[in-house]
Amino acid sequence: MSEDAGGQSKTLVRGLSILNACSGSRSGLTLVEIAEATDLAPSTVHRLLTTLEALSFLSVNSETGRWRIGVAGFRMGNAFVRSRDYVAQLRPLMIALSDQTGETVNLAILSGHKALFVSQIESANMMRMVAPLGSLSPLHASGAGKALLAALGQDERSALMEQITYEALTDKTHRSQASLDAEIQTIIAEGRSYDRQEHVDGMQCVAAPVFNELGSPICTLSISGPSVRISDAVFIDHGDAVAQTAHTATQLLGGIPPNHWMSND
Repeated sequence: MSEDAGGQSKTLVRGLSILNACSGSRSGLTLVEIAEATDLAPSTVHRLLTTLEALSFLSVNSETGRWRIGVAGFRMGNAFVRSRDYVAQLRPLMIALSDQTGETVNLAILSGHKALFVSQIESANMMRMVAPLGSLSPLHASGAGKALLAALGQDERSALMEQITYEALTDKTHRSQASLDAEIQTIIAEGRSYDRQEHVDGMQCVAAPVFNELGSPICTLSISGPSVRISDAVFIDHGDAVAQTAHTATQLLGGIPPNHWMSND
């Protein structure tokens, strides 16, 4: 890092550069990696790390020596997330998508080993899909769940997939990790995830993820409806619509797709 900080406090700038470096790594960084990322001397990094740890902005794994964002750092980041209220920001897009397709549109987030539905625009049709807000869907047998899995990085995705029980909810449900992983590759290539009656007989869903500024999935948007009304051609059209809307949502929130994700530009 340049010694010229433009009249700013060099110590503060260096400390913030360390926080920025650590926030971009899911597995944490070693002291040497932080020094390389910030162009600071290891001795300077060590001194600042000690201070940041004392203030709970960073924490260190004593076994691996890797530094990650601590409680205080998380609180600051979480305050930023709360200030954006992305659910409210995305609601107009959800309404437009429901109007366009005539079907129910859901917004779901990753919650442990499930997809949690937190917002919904119901279809006006008498026969429609309705998932109560706060309900959970399995990652291996739902459009939202599979889209969330596909949007994750390889290591995080594999760890989650190993913990799935692969319960057969219908005769179309994935029953093994190998089977699900094969579809994940298609989802990544196509930019959307299809649920062809894998969760509930007679109901179909197509979903696509929305990403944050780090390329991590914030949520998924999905279109759901009865299979008797959704032909194969209509299903593909719904897939195009939800993928484009999710891409627009990512841009609206200042996000970027990760390197492994297909582009909809």
